[in-house]
This record gives sequence, C-alpha cells and structure tokens, in this order.
Amino acid sequence: MKKGPPLKAMVLAAGFGTRLLPLTRETPKPLMPLWGRPLLDHLLRMLRIWGVEEVLINLHHRPDVLASWLWQRPADGLRLTLSYEPEILGTGGGLAKASWFFGREPFWLVNADVAADLDPTPFIQAMHSGKNLAAVWLDEHRGPRTVEMRKGAVRCFQSPTPGAPGTGTFCGLHLLSPRILDYLPPEGFSTIVAGYEQAMKNGERIAGLCQPASFWADIGTPEQYLDAHRETLEAWRQGRCGKSLVDPSVYRRMSRARRTGVRIEGFAALGQNVVAAPGATICDSVIWDGARLSSSAEVRDAVVGRDTPVQGGVRRLILRGAEALEPGEKSLLSAHGWTPEQTTAQYFGARGSARSFVRLRHKSAGAILVHYRREREENLLYARHTQFLAGIGLRVPALLADEPSQGLSLYEDLGDRSLQEIVRTASAPSLLRHYERVLDAVWLLHSKGTSEARRQNIPLMPPFTPTLYEWERQYFIEHLLQKRLAADGSCIRRIRRELEEVARQLLRAPPVLIHRDLQSSNILWAGREPALIDYQGMRLGAAVYDLASLLCDPYVSLSEALQNKLLDYYAQKSSDPESIRRLFWWAAVQRLAQALGAYARLSAQPGMAGFAVHIVPAAAMLRRALERLSAQTALPTLQTFAAMKCFQ
Repeated sequence: MKKGPPLKAMVLAAGFGTRLLPLTRETPKPLMPLWGRPLLDHLLRMLRIWGVEEVLINLHHRPDVLASWLWQRPADGLRLTLSYEPEILGTGGGLAKASWFFGREPFWLVNADVAADLDPTPFIQAMHSGKNLAAVWLDEHRGPRTVEMRKGAVRCFQSPTPGAPGTGTFCGLHLLSPRILDYLPPEGFSTIVAGYEQAMKNGERIAGLCQPASFWADIGTPEQYLDAHRETLEAWRQGRCGKSLVDPSVYRRMSRARRTGVRIEGFAALGQNVVAAPGATICDSVIWDGARLSSSAEVRDAVVGRDTPVQGGVRRLILRGAEALEPGEKSLLSAHGWTPEQTTAQYFGARGSARSFVRLRHKSAGAILVHYRREREENLLYARHTQFLAGIGLRVPALLADEPSQGLSLYEDLGDRSLQEIVRTASAPSLLRHYERVLDAVWLLHSKGTSEARRQNIPLMPPFTPTLYEWERQYFIEHLLQKRLAADGSCIRRIRRELEEVARQLLRAPPVLIHRDLQSSNILWAGREPALIDYQGMRLGAAVYDLASLLCDPYVSLSEALQNKLLDYYAQKSSDPESIRRLFWWAAVQRLAQALGAYARLSAQPGMAGFAVHIVPAAAMLRRALERLSAQTALPTLQTFAAMKCFQ
C-alpha cells in the first residue's frame, strides 16, 4: 500500500431497509436524517475528511430518489459515481460489479445505514503492514457479536458462541485490498463475508479492529434509529466521539420550540419547517420536515414522517397514508370511502402474532388496519369470529372491511385503554368492578358462546387435546428450559412428566368455547364495557384456562386475595363451582408455562427483547400456583425450577 490515505471508497446504498418499513418505502434508508442530515451525507463528509477523493455508490431501492439527492448535493470536492443494480447483488456482488473502479490500492467499503465517528489511522496502519487482505471494524460490546477474533485477526464470522469473550459485531466498515475480488464470483449475488471466508481458507489474514474511542450505531429498526439520536446527542453534550453527527442548528430548533410553549422531554430532533403548536408534547422523538403537531399532540418514542399532521397520542411511527401504505391497503381504504392522501397511518410495535396493526385516521374517523399472514388458519377465521361474537352480545371491534385474498382487514378503533392500563391506577373497589364486568363477558362466551358455536357450526381452531397440551409443554421446554436456561436433560424429563399430569387434570373439564389468550392487554375498555380483542386462537377447551390467563396474568400480577375473590365470582355462575375452584390452579400452571415459553421465544427475536421483562413476574405467579396445588399433589421439580435465583 502506498503512503498516504486511501483515495477511493464504495458506499453500499442498495438495500431495501425492510425492518424500517414503512419509513423507507419512499425515503431510502441512506437518506433518513440523523439530526437533520441524511446518513449518507454524514458518511460522505467523513470520507472526505479522511482524504477520500472518489466514491462509488451502488443503488437499487429507490435509485431515483438517491440519484436526485446526490445531484443536488453541494459540491465538496468528492467525485461521485453511481452503480445501479437492476437486481440486488449483495455486498459481494455489488463489489464485483464495480471491479473496474478500484484500481490497485486499498479502498474503503462502508454500509450506508451506519452512523460512525472514528479515527481511520489504525485501519491504514493495518493495511500498511502488508500482511492483511482487509481490516474490518468490530465492536466488542454491542450488537450480536458473531465474529470471533484471536490476536487481532478474524477467525470466524459466524461464531457458535456469539457474545462470548473474544467476539465482536461487524460494524459495516472495512479497508480492503482489491485482491478481495479474487475471492468473489464475477457475477450474480454474493456477500463480502463469503468472500472473506474463502480468502481465509486460502491463508489470507483479515484484521479485526476494535476502537474504544469511536462511535457506531446500526440503524436497522425504528428503535435503533431513535437510540442513535439519543446517543449522539449525549456524545455531543459530553464532547465524545459521535459529537460530529449532531448538527447544532437542529439542537437550536429544539430550544426555540421549548420557548414557544412546546413541552420537550429528553430530545426532539426537529426537521425543517416543522410546526408544533404550544401545548404539544415531544419526548425522545424525531420529527421529519414539514410535520404539523397540534396542541393535543403527545409524541413519545416516535418518528413522525414528512408533512404528517399529528393529533393526540403517538408512539413508534406515524406517516401520511399516501407515502406509507401499500397499493392493496390503499385500495381497501378507497373502497371504504377514505383517501390515502387525507389519512395518517400509525404503526404499532411488534406483537406475538403473525399480524401487524396500523391505526388509521381519516379526518375525524378512525380504524385499525390489520395485515395478516394467510397461511395461518386462525387469521383467516378472525373476521367470521368477530361477527359471531358480536352476534351473541359480546363487545368486539366491528368489522368494517375484509380482503382475505390480500390478508387485509379493517376494524373499528376502540382506543388504547386496556384492562392492563386500568390496573395501574384503579382503586381496589374499581378494580374489582372492572374484573367482574370482564368475567360477565367471559361467562357469556363460555355459556352462550359454546351452545351457539355448535348450533351455527362455527369453524374453530382445533380443540384442546393431549396433542395441543403436549405442544404447549414442548414450547415451554424448548424456548425457556433449553434455549434460555440450558437446563439439563434429567430436569427437563422430570418437568415434562409433571406437566403431563397437569394436562390430564385439565382434560377432565367439560370443553367450552374459550378465548385462549385472555390476558389484560387483550381486553379494551369501550365506554363502560369491556371489549375482547385478539381472539384468533378461539377454540373448545377448559373454562379454567381462560380464567388462569386472566387472573394469573403476569402483565398485571393481581394479589392472591383478589384472584380468589374473582375466582369465586365466576365459579358461582357455574353448575359445578367446586370443579372450577379445584382445577383453576392446575390451569394456572399450564398457562404460565406456555406464557414463559412465549416470552423466552419472543424476547430472542430482533426488536422484541422487551418481552423478557415478563419472565420474572410469570415465574413468581407460577410459584404461587404450585404452592396452592401442593395440598392436592406434589410437582417438586417445577417448584424447584420456579424458585431459581434467576426468577427472583
């Protein structure tokens, strides 16, 4: 390598930004603003400061928007070249397609979706040594940490023990020799990691560099996008690496908004021409250019899209329907008499079902758009179940439109006031009244719902049988015991036998129509009555399964005294109250095991780590259920398991 800094760089800007949809439907991820400046602009400025003179940028998703922005970007001495990929080629394929550009000297390769602030000198020194094919940036503290290092060299890009000592996360920035092209196919899709792995097999050395005095943020999800703003602002205030990513003029906009009567908590990254009325609240949020916030707006942990009007509470994402919605969604709205141009779309966070939810506002009307995967039977039954439940007198969101061929439905919006929210502030007498109203609805489902479902021959999900109980057992064992806790085989076998006895007890109960997921978050308060949602698992099963879901819900952790009082309230409606009381705690064990498996599985998925907070209260509730059962039977292994220190 010649003395001096590398003169060429390639920026990878072809990706779809799928996890950031719908933000990236119209705005490619490289053009998403970080403190008022597009991510791509931050990177180009950094490369220019490093001495780079020529940059090649590959394009695929929304190339027109990116090319237009680059054309209008003020000249700063960089010579820019665009490489369009009609079919996306991956990090390696894009490199091979641009092989003509690189020459013989090392060049920078940078992902356009990272926020970075670091000293390039260690990379240049690593390449000057002459023994490395590439020097890649790694973070040994953040991210999945799947890259193994030993003595400054990468040994493996897919570690079997991610997160262990000696591992790091690939940060999307490399300085590499053009000889990498010898290890990439000349055409078609390929990845740079596959090229590195092939090179390492051939004896090449890949240096892994961890830099404590640096800043890196991967912007792959809306939550990570907000985190990058929060962390760079903190770096700017403390004068640390990352401070260069904050435009002081955007910070001054936040200060001016505060002086005009806008309440700002944490940070507010305000774009150009944002109008926020006095009285509006903004907390840890990014507001894109031209957005309009009314005095009633309360924007928390959210991204507000360009030119979007906001009224009332908003979390996570809200955009104009014209930019956010897909063609099929727009057609459904048009058939309902709504115009996408006059509609806003607020996107809810990840849930534990194969469905996504969007709150729509059109003028003064509202609705919930549900996008569901058609391969799951319960999703296809949901619309008919909605109509059935309404027909027997239960309050559920009204079905406004359904397009099963596209997996789209439109429902009445009943608001956000769930039983889970009510529990947090209600007095003891009020809480008792609310739960009694819910149990009245549950009794209607179990009694009239059962007879009417049979009379009308309503299609349901398969009933609770030994097979379904076994599925729930295995779900708990696989995701919590094996994957999260790495329990030993003998312990797992004993727990399996104890849970088999739980299932035998529950199979003695007469089957009734049950909700199957009757937790507090799935009960909304509409006016003065409870409304059921998320009943896609409706089927025949033991009534006590629903009661356990409701009264042993880890989301709210009711006191044992209130549980017993509510259990008696329901049991008195039954023709066999003693059976209800006897089987309730068996059902609690079954339901809580299933819930613990769900929390473990969901929390392991990207962007859903928050589900882990429910594991400890669920284990505490399981301990209570096992203590109550101890008078009837002994489940010693489960009791020992639930008493583990990690659940305290």
